[in-house]
Amino acid sequence: MIIRLLATLCIIFNIITSPVWAQGIKTGSYIMQSSANEILGDDLAASYANLIDLDLDITWEIDVPEDYDPTNPPGIMVYISPQNIVKLPTGWLGVTREKNMIFIAARMSGNKEPVNQRIVMAILSLPLIQSTYKIDTNRIYISGFSGGGRIASMVATSFPHIFNGALYNCGVNFWHQISPEQRELIKNNNYVFLTGSNDFNLQDTKKVYSKYKKTGVKNIKLMVIARMSHSNPKKNKFSQALDFLDQNG
Repeated sequence: MIIRLLATLCIIFNIITSPVWAQGIKTGSYIMQSSANEILGDDLAASYANLIDLDLDITWEIDVPEDYDPTNPPGIMVYISPQNIVKLPTGWLGVTREKNMIFIAARMSGNKEPVNQRIVMAILSLPLIQSTYKIDTNRIYISGFSGGGRIASMVATSFPHIFNGALYNCGVNFWHQISPEQRELIKNNNYVFLTGSNDFNLQDTKKVYSKYKKTGVKNIKLMVIARMSHSNPKKNKFSQALDFLDQNG
């Protein structure tokens, strides 16, 4: 039921036809609040009342390259935190700006929140951004750290027609109950499995990476960072991971 409903929600991402690409549009880092009702409209949002509080003011952390240009649309990186705050390593936003990517993450989407709500928040970020900015629909990625990485892996493989790639940082799940069509689309996308040599999720990450490989997913990369424990990577490794996601994009 959840996947069927969210599939409908993903369609909304493709049908917003009047984004506001005006001069003076916001760039740089900023915070905004918006509810499911405001993003989708009351009628459509009503279908998701059992998954998320439709009037909940979701706080979004957004970063848009200062040189945003709709004629050279940026990609988008959706990030899921394991905590209700969004704490990024120093330099990450510099990397996304350099690579012409919009970054977006929802607060209050940590591991203690309902899984369905976290998934909905990740999906809602797409129509939210597209209502204001033109984006490169061939560079839509999702990432997360620890439990956020596990949610990212659920979203990326449930909706491979939307997300072109994913970066799993020290946390990833293998997919369940996907259709043959989904499997073929997954094979066309790029995935980075990133962990540290001292990460307690090291073996689990390697195991899921191997499962992807055995099912025929070729565009995958395993990054094991020496002496890193359970944490997000520093900006240079994050940059390398994004470079891989952009391959053949």
